[in-house]
Amino acid sequence: MPISARQKHFYSRAAFGLSPGSKVQSPAEVMKHQSGHKPINVVQADEPDERTGSDTEMIRQKAKKNRSELITLNAAWFNRLTDPDSVIREKMTFFWHDHFACRSRNPLLAQQQINTLRTHALGKFSDLLMAVSKDPAMLQFLNNQQNKKDSPNENFAREVMELFTLGRGNYSEDDIKNAARAFTGWAFNPLNGQFLVRPRQHDAGSKTFRGKSGNFTGDDIISMILEDRQTAIFITGKIVRFFAGEADSETIQSLGTAFYKSGYDIQKLLNEMYSGDWFYEKKLTGNRIKSPVELIAGIQTHTGGTFNNPLNVTYLQKALGQVLLQPPNVSGWPNGKEWIDSSSLTFRMSMPTLLFNNIESEFSAKDDGDVNNDANKANKAGKISYSVNVNTLTEKFIKSTTAETLDAVEDHLLSCPASAENKKLIAALAGNAKDDAELIKRAFIGFMSLPEYQLS
Repeated sequence: MPISARQKHFYSRAAFGLSPGSKVQSPAEVMKHQSGHKPINVVQADEPDERTGSDTEMIRQKAKKNRSELITLNAAWFNRLTDPDSVIREKMTFFWHDHFACRSRNPLLAQQQINTLRTHALGKFSDLLMAVSKDPAMLQFLNNQQNKKDSPNENFAREVMELFTLGRGNYSEDDIKNAARAFTGWAFNPLNGQFLVRPRQHDAGSKTFRGKSGNFTGDDIISMILEDRQTAIFITGKIVRFFAGEADSETIQSLGTAFYKSGYDIQKLLNEMYSGDWFYEKKLTGNRIKSPVELIAGIQTHTGGTFNNPLNVTYLQKALGQVLLQPPNVSGWPNGKEWIDSSSLTFRMSMPTLLFNNIESEFSAKDDGDVNNDANKANKAGKISYSVNVNTLTEKFIKSTTAETLDAVEDHLLSCPASAENKKLIAALAGNAKDDAELIKRAFIGFMSLPEYQLS
């Protein structure tokens, strides 16, 4: 049974497309089976320190180990992103990773945070916000370890309101100052990564926040932020823009109001969005530029392939400018046309050839000069080792005629139809294939190398 345009759009946005031969379900059926989740546990806590060298040497070895483990964690999460049994939750975890943008050089803390996002990705936003606000990687990234009653640090309080909940312009500078006082003493144990409050560093005095006064704690501040319907509208708007691309303000207000009344139930919000006819309007399909991670994950999903060298995954991410676990700043990654320039587009369109033929890329991702950046070592991983079972693809997509085969491959890969000129070019390329397997390989490379494949 052929996949409908509605189903294809859902899988394109809620996941990374469909893998060959995968079972196609309605959005309601897919969302119904998203309750479970599995943490990623590839990074283990360090054993007790047994000093066998100088402090300088031990610091160097620890930094090297951290870089290696972050590469391992990156690859493990990327593989999970393309797991059909968990892809909906993982795509949402990917969204929250951008929303709560944070980077940590400590691989254990990075793993802990991603697992926190994964745990609450489809649950209640109130639980997610509280958990992330007490997450060691986030507290460290936003300097709340330095937030003490005698010298409040406003960084954490400001970003919680501006980027994570209310949005710019919906709070005052006094709100930031008083919220920062409420968050004083929030810290974590560096030995085990557990959240804690240091009573001696907490300002227990009276604070005024958004018109209310009291001896507020950080928990109180978060609760008051969640009481404001603007938080629900702000979060709804970000989710809609990420998954749908755009929507009118009336739709966002309606969805946001329902989100608020549901107690910030994320899965209910997604169900509402995916069941709305507006989500499938033609103007919203095939017009969203894939981020680098979405593009790479989409290629792996569409081909059913496997990266044999974990460094290849990080290399491709770095070459295209989006490395998992390393957002550029607390505002997260760019989006849309900001992902595309002449250099990146050329490399994007060459990737299918690199992957199908396991050849070495001449593209050199820029080294940012940070010796602690694990992704820099992936610059030397341009020799691709990627496995695709072309025979499986042939069994799935070969049809009675070349034209029918090309139509089947195009329908599988593209969210919007290829131009007549591009179809003609691919037909000419495929027409010279020596056998069915070669035809399929050329068709996949051809369609995935088109500008249209950059869109979801």
